[in-house]
Amino acid sequence: MIRTGNDERRHSRINRRNLLRFGVPAAAVAVGAGAFATVTANAAETALDGVFGRSADELQDELAARIEDYLASTGTLVEASVAVERGDTHLEYNGDQLHITASIVKMEILAMVQEHWGSVDAVPDDQRELMRLMITESHNDSTTELFDFLGGKEALDAAHERYGLANTVSDPDGRWGLAETIAADQLIIADLNLFEGVLDAEQVDYGRELMGSVIDSQDWGVSAAAAEGESVWLKNGWDVESQLGGLWVVNSVGVLGGDGDDPIKMAVLTSKAVDDTEGVPIVEEIARITRAVIDEA
Repeated sequence: MIRTGNDERRHSRINRRNLLRFGVPAAAVAVGAGAFATVTANAAETALDGVFGRSADELQDELAARIEDYLASTGTLVEASVAVERGDTHLEYNGDQLHITASIVKMEILAMVQEHWGSVDAVPDDQRELMRLMITESHNDSTTELFDFLGGKEALDAAHERYGLANTVSDPDGRWGLAETIAADQLIIADLNLFEGVLDAEQVDYGRELMGSVIDSQDWGVSAAAAEGESVWLKNGWDVESQLGGLWVVNSVGVLGGDGDDPIKMAVLTSKAVDDTEGVPIVEEIARITRAVIDEA
């Protein structure tokens, strides 16, 4: 899955990681920064900011300010939460708010099926087809069949605990799409499916294959923040919710550039759009804002 993103802002900013990648010695970087100090102290700070990147606190503040300004400009009721990671940098916006998962919970069910069987080859052919439909087409009946096979709500509750999802809660009535979660928990699940750890290399490759093959009509969300030629693995969730008075949740979770050396893991969760037509562009713009900020790290 390939997406073209607007990365002009990213490339307009020099950071230490890129200087070192292009072979500029660390000593030369330091000397260059010191030269700026002969102009004024403020100029030196600006130069160092451009060379070495900005602190996590500064980026956190910028992310919040830009998302809040954007949401205010939409004239909607949409509430959003974001979690994003790149290397050692982790940023969040409105990180404590719970959102209904809708179909992003299918990532967790995918991990549960893989973990249950222990290897890709051990998964029966019929369940592999259900997994394919569940992830690439967000097929609900296939999800329900796998959910019931695993043990329903009790199995999902156990997975929340096993995977370290401290702020994810299943629906009391056992409806898989009505679990509630925070953005950071969904980064855990994306990481679990797409990078080795709980799952082995073959299982991770299978997760990447599925989440990189989402059908075109569902290939929206965090993919809007991808640079040209960058790999995208994602799962989205969207639905109207009676708990929100007939408003929608619209969620997108995934990894940009995960087959390279510098992946970006991103979760954008939203509530209270009037429908998906309103919600999807908001999710995508928030993803672009988040990408622009994390690229300054």
